[in-house]
Amino acid sequence: MQDRMKVSALQMALLVGSLLIASNMNTMPTAITMAAEQDAWYAYLFPIPYGIGMAYLMWRLARFSPGKNMYEIMQHACGKWLGGLLNGILIVYLSMDLISQLRIYSDFFSSSILLRTPQIYILLMTMLLLVYYAGGSMEHLFRTNVVFVSLFLALYMLTPMFLLNEIDMNKLKPSLSSGIFQPLKGGILAFGSFTDLIIFGAFLHHVRRPRDIYIAMKMGVIYSAFMLTIWLFCVVSVISPILSSRMLYIGWILVQQIHITDFLDRIDLFLISMFVPVLLIKYAALYIAVLTGIASYTKQKKFDFINLPMGIVITILSAITFDNTDEVSVFYAFGLLPISVGVQILFLAGLFIGLGVRKKKSIPSDMKASGYSIGVWLTLAGGIATIISGALVGNQRGYYGSICASLFVIFLVLCVFLSIKEYTTGIRGKV
Repeated sequence: MQDRMKVSALQMALLVGSLLIASNMNTMPTAITMAAEQDAWYAYLFPIPYGIGMAYLMWRLARFSPGKNMYEIMQHACGKWLGGLLNGILIVYLSMDLISQLRIYSDFFSSSILLRTPQIYILLMTMLLLVYYAGGSMEHLFRTNVVFVSLFLALYMLTPMFLLNEIDMNKLKPSLSSGIFQPLKGGILAFGSFTDLIIFGAFLHHVRRPRDIYIAMKMGVIYSAFMLTIWLFCVVSVISPILSSRMLYIGWILVQQIHITDFLDRIDLFLISMFVPVLLIKYAALYIAVLTGIASYTKQKKFDFINLPMGIVITILSAITFDNTDEVSVFYAFGLLPISVGVQILFLAGLFIGLGVRKKKSIPSDMKASGYSIGVWLTLAGGIATIISGALVGNQRGYYGSICASLFVIFLVLCVFLSIKEYTTGIRGKV
């Protein structure tokens, strides 16, 4: 499949939400609370600058070579052999990422929901769905994602209200009393959760206008960080930082705590019905990014011939690569981070050095810094400043940390509001 359909900025923004939110709700809070304890809910502010930087790089690539994806641009920039080698490194990394996430997904279902279903059956059924999406048009994936992720975001935004009678604010205290290193450690792990954004490079040929991908990814990253912050806040305040750092599928345990009335105590089943489709959409996007990279080595630029064989290989590797759930969870939370950072630095450095050598006639920039864009950066700086200030004085008086936590929430909400305003203004300005 190598269709040339064009996607809207809204579809791209919602795909960012699918990539970042659902896959980081179930097991990642365990690792982050283990590192940051009661300050874990500050963690997702730190990856936002990386996400915006990645959006900027994608804009530069789409602007330099319209109608081409990142793999094609790499071969143009660095040549057939060096470009092919760097593409191969990225494909191997994305395959490792997909294999680890599929294994976590199948372990979760076989141990928590489908208790009598063998794990290999879950992997096979999941891979059949991914092969189906990869064999069709990207329009299927983007439109399916718009429906499911919109319902998912609307429903999970209400989670704090559902858990209102379970939230204990004392579990968040003493806030920022352990210095800056505790929230920073959590931020580093959260940064690793956002490295999947590089797969947007495989979809650059679907972009209508280069600026679309920048404003769409930017809003999607900020809103995803906001949603994950809410989720970590609920995890820490309901389960407690000590227990949540010792439980594997903490997201599933959290939704099981929802008891609205005696007659509505199984909301978790309804929530999981929204969670799973969004998770599968992410896996489909990751799988298509791998296949697109493989197709870049062929003249036809199609991957129908490799779709099913690659699906079988990934299924087998997902089943045999890791010995148990603990091993794959530790790898995904801690081991994949240095690999992803190293691969992305190598790949992007080679790409932009190659583009710099192959100079091209300058193209008028369609990027203009608006007041909303400046406001986003100011609120991000304000949020980071409140964390640093709280870390400096939080151990002196308990209410200092509480004040800084309140300011952090205000800055984060303002950041989300300004990013949405920047998105709506940028889209309206082009219509």
